[in-house]
Amino acid sequence: MSTGLDRKVAGDVCRVAGVAVFFVAATVFLEKSGIRNALFDVETFRSLLQGGSSGTGRMVSAAIFVVGGAGVIALGMPRLWASAVGGVVYGALMGTVLSVMASILGASILYLAGRSLLGRVVERRLGGRLEFWRRRFHENAFWWVLYGRLVPFSNSTIMSLLCGSCRVPFWAYVQGSVLGFIPLAAVFAAFGSGGLEGNLGQIGFAVLVLAAFVILRRLINARTPVIADEKTVDPEAPKG
Repeated sequence: MSTGLDRKVAGDVCRVAGVAVFFVAATVFLEKSGIRNALFDVETFRSLLQGGSSGTGRMVSAAIFVVGGAGVIALGMPRLWASAVGGVVYGALMGTVLSVMASILGASILYLAGRSLLGRVVERRLGGRLEFWRRRFHENAFWWVLYGRLVPFSNSTIMSLLCGSCRVPFWAYVQGSVLGFIPLAAVFAAFGSGGLEGNLGQIGFAVLVLAAFVILRRLINARTPVIADEKTVDPEAPKG
């Protein structure tokens, strides 16, 4: 048990370090004005992707991002990378807002798929753990959806399908998902925005918040007996 926990902690540390190294390297690279000017002008690049200066163009760009992002999330792309792309294109604030909208739309599609076409896929994937989660969702659907969404580096696709398969009330599912999506969406939008702008302060803040979430999850697991054994209950184990 201790060895398994140590491996999970080591895995979390490696993932946080890997994300930090990637975005810091991108930031340092783009911070050099000569390189940045040779590749692109940041403001022009963003303005182009945002649909120009007209209100209509910006609305169309945002709609394309939300719908397109929802589509690729429904196909299994990690929602956090959609947040990073949102940060690159729209900046940290709007990138967070739009990526959360894309995430909840994509998660809703997966929820409906879990209630119908892909329900048996979830049953095969989780096996005996499915009944555990049915009981948990019956006791407090909102909390368990929220808990699952706050887990960094996890399989959000499986969580969405699981909620649909277990017939979680849709409103509780949406509420838990939205509140759970916001913090990590903001972190990865900051990664994307800071990387493009060469803002090491923004990247550093995002790394600290991400590490805090990893630590918080471990503390919750340690203090809550019913979720202490992650091998039994964690449907959002990182993709292999």
